[in-house]
Amino acid sequence: MLNVTGSPYFVVLTIGALVAAGIMIYLVKLSGPNEFEEKTTLNHDLQWIILGTVGAIIVQFGIGFADKLLFHASTDSQNTMQLLLMVKAYPYYFLYVMIAAPIMEEIIFRRVFFANLVKPTNIYIAAIISACLFAFMHQDTRFLVYVAMGLWFSFVYYKSKNIYVSAGSHILMNAIVLTMGIM
Repeated sequence: MLNVTGSPYFVVLTIGALVAAGIMIYLVKLSGPNEFEEKTTLNHDLQWIILGTVGAIIVQFGIGFADKLLFHASTDSQNTMQLLLMVKAYPYYFLYVMIAAPIMEEIIFRRVFFANLVKPTNIYIAAIISACLFAFMHQDTRFLVYVAMGLWFSFVYYKSKNIYVSAGSHILMNAIVLTMGIM
């Protein structure tokens, strides 16, 4: 059982985010599949979740390294460092970081923005706009890394044909980054 102690703000924020993610999942199911989504097998989804996670980590480290090499940027993400501090202070907050946030981000930035921008623009412009909005939302100096992550998750969503696959990849990536940061 989780020890829910500390600031009431983080308790409310965590519970509220989990409820919001649940409502968003319900609304996705209620609206039915969009033009990108198809019924896929569990094996297909698991393969894409693993590929998506491995690719996300490679993209994150690769772009981070290039960013440091070319622009002398710090490899530390201010956003990640802030979240790690909060998880260390309020351990239950990992539910927000690892589960609620990635689900909500994938639904908003991939299923809403990316999917709805493809028709009026094209797949590439839709992916770039969605990725830039994703990066702006994270408010981090590692803007290029977050844009690259947004592009990667758009690719995973488009190719896997399942929003839950990109969300699963995002959840696993966050879990790996969080675990590495806490150790």
